[in-house]
Amino acid sequence: MDQAAPAARQPPVRKRDAERTKRQIMSAALKEFSQQGYSGARIDKIAQSAKCNIRMLYHYFGNKKNLYAAVLEAAYGDIRGREAKLKIDVERPLEGLLELLHFTFHYFEKNPYFEGLLRTENMMHGKFVRRLAPITESGFSLRRVIGELIENGQRQGVFRDGLDPVQVYVTITALSRFHLANAFSLSALLDTDMTRPEWRSARWTHSVELLTAYLAASKDGVAAAPAQAQPAVAATAG
Repeated sequence: MDQAAPAARQPPVRKRDAERTKRQIMSAALKEFSQQGYSGARIDKIAQSAKCNIRMLYHYFGNKKNLYAAVLEAAYGDIRGREAKLKIDVERPLEGLLELLHFTFHYFEKNPYFEGLLRTENMMHGKFVRRLAPITESGFSLRRVIGELIENGQRQGVFRDGLDPVQVYVTITALSRFHLANAFSLSALLDTDMTRPEWRSARWTHSVELLTAYLAASKDGVAAAPAQAQPAVAATAG
């Protein structure tokens, strides 16, 4: 019998190990960048957490900038990829936008390192994210779907006029993120533990009600215009 055949069918161990090592580095880097920011993140600590040596890390990613960019691109790729799998029916506009809110709200709750990574990137004024075409281009389909939902909602008479896809999505992300990013300061300020599951559940209900009311047309089918906006004043987060 040919004894060499079984060995020839073995998977390429070196390639498999390389992919596993890169995943471990990316996972460790996501945590480090999220918690320490770009400037505070240490390559040696990332390598230690990933259980690999620094030379191997540099071999795969070249430098700290490349590693951070790879982590950022992968993080955005994950949320956009999961969004794309949502079964949103553009002919059911309210349900579609509430489905997007549901996904976004719970995604941020389950992925605190992504929230930290966004905080890090915004501290650098979007220095990296604006240069990564896969990230900037990934927003096109999201904006298109929201636009279709709004148009259909207005055509069906369930949404008011004057809705903007960008404003709607920013509202969705604000409802999903703000209470997480500011949980401890707001909890102290307002004497309310915003980390409790019961409070988070109430926040979800409030968010659904708020978005639904904002989108809704009046009962007679005429768009319910918002109240006249007052001059903007500087808001201070808790």
